Amino acid sequence: MYGLNSPAHIAMKQLNAFNGFFKLILTVLLLSNFSARAQKTNIFIVRIAEQSEAVLAANNTSPGLSNLGHDRAEALLKVLKHEKIQTIYIPAGKAAGQTVEPLSAKAKILARVYTDSVSAFIKKITRNFQGTNVLIVAQYKDIMPIISELGVTPPFTELTEDDYDLLFSITINENDSREIFVNNYGKKHHDTEIPQQYIIQKFYPSFVPPMNSH
Repeated sequence: MYGLNSPAHIAMKQLNAFNGFFKLILTVLLLSNFSARAQKTNIFIVRIAEQSEAVLAANNTSPGLSNLGHDRAEALLKVLKHEKIQTIYIPAGKAAGQTVEPLSAKAKILARVYTDSVSAFIKKITRNFQGTNVLIVAQYKDIMPIISELGVTPPFTELTEDDYDLLFSITINENDSREIFVNNYGKKHHDTEIPQQYIIQKFYPSFVPPMNSH
């Protein structure tokens, strides 16, 4: 037998300590991964806010926001500031960055620019951001395809060029079931009316749905 202070005994103690440490790290990683999967994923989607018509008329490929657009960016901060947004994705362009600028500054989050196809982009979101809150800014024509790729039925066939004030909220639950809700935010600027069943009170606590008389 080896003595308590023999090199072989000391080496065995070190090996056992290393194995214990490795098992602890593995357990922490497994629990962390399980925790992420066990939590809800909340994805918020808005359109790029109103842009400067004067700049658009000059065929500028990256116009900034109009005064109304800047007001909407502030409204986006107001409505999402308590939602603990952890990641922000925007398309390329000055207006997209300005749309999230107030929220990005408040949350101290640097917006990431996405250039992938809608399908590839959403696969990245659902794979890498489970259990977190994500804000996506998009061109109005891409919003319904994004919602479809997230595995829920879009509330509208398409949006119009004048639909600026819609905020979509998609929740992926622990059991992988999915919900979608929609609300207006900021100054009214839309053509498309939201069906009652898609409206959620969390954005407007004072809102009380009408009683169903049937």
